[in-house]
Amino acid sequence: MRFFLKIIPALVCWSFFIYTILQVPYPETITQANTYQILLFFATLFFALIFTLNIFLQNIIISVFISLGVIFLLSLKALDSLNIITALLVIFSVGLFTSYFRKKKRSLTNSSKIPKLTKLRKQ
Repeated sequence: MRFFLKIIPALVCWSFFIYTILQVPYPETITQANTYQILLFFATLFFALIFTLNIFLQNIIISVFISLGVIFLLSLKALDSLNIITALLVIFSVGLFTSYFRKKKRSLTNSSKIPKLTKLRKQ
C-alpha cells in the first residue's frame, strides 16, 4: 500500500510533464525560449524526477540532489556547454551531496572500544 502511495505523485508529475511537452509551444533554440517555457519545462521535469527517484531511493533529499544534477546536465547540453570536465564536475558534486546526506546505518558507539552509557550506569 505504501508503494502505491509513492507512485501516485510520480504519475501526476509525469502527466504534467507530458502535458507541458505537448501543449507548450516549442522554441527554435533555448536562447529564444521565454521564461514561461523554460520554467514550466524544467519545474515539471524536476518534480517528476524527484518523486520517481523517491520511489527507489527512499530519501527525498538525495532525490532532490540527483534531480538537480540531471537538470544541470540538461541545461549545459542545451547551451552547448557540456563537455567531459563540466559533466564530471556536476557528477562529482552530486555524489558529494548525496554521500553527505546519506543515512548512517551504524552508531558511534558500535565499536567495542567505546563503551555505551547504559553499561556505565551504576546499578
